[in-house]
Amino acid sequence: MIIKKLAVPLINEKILPQVEHCYIATAVMSEEGFDFIRSRIPTKTKMDIVTGIQGLTSREVLHRIWRNYQGRITLNIYTKNVFHANVYIFDMPFRKTIAFIGSGTFTLEGLKDHEELFYKITDAKEIENLKSWFTGYFEFSEPLTEKVIQEYERANPA
Repeated sequence: MIIKKLAVPLINEKILPQVEHCYIATAVMSEEGFDFIRSRIPTKTKMDIVTGIQGLTSREVLHRIWRNYQGRITLNIYTKNVFHANVYIFDMPFRKTIAFIGSGTFTLEGLKDHEELFYKITDAKEIENLKSWFTGYFEFSEPLTEKVIQEYERANPA
């Protein structure tokens, strides 16, 4: 199913309040995009995120995740090449999983404001393939640390 604004099914289908674990691979993150998802999922929900450092990821969101969400949110930085994937996978109750692949980044613009394109996936075999793909990038990326944040800030002043 093709979707123009990812925020629409996430809210209208009441996906976010039910999420037990989410996996996000994104080229760019912003505080507003992070808050859009984080504020709508249960506080016990685990998040695994992998992002690149070539984009314009907010330094503030890196600091917030490092300071406030250790143990619940694991953010890894992929540094081996340009990372431009945008995948959102949501584990739901009763072993149900929903995934979205698209052009929208983990920003408010990418989730709801810009003209983006997403494809919704509910097939269990396809979702397992996506999770395997995600795990490959997640495991071969660097965990977020203060040192990584400092290096990012040096490479992306302003």
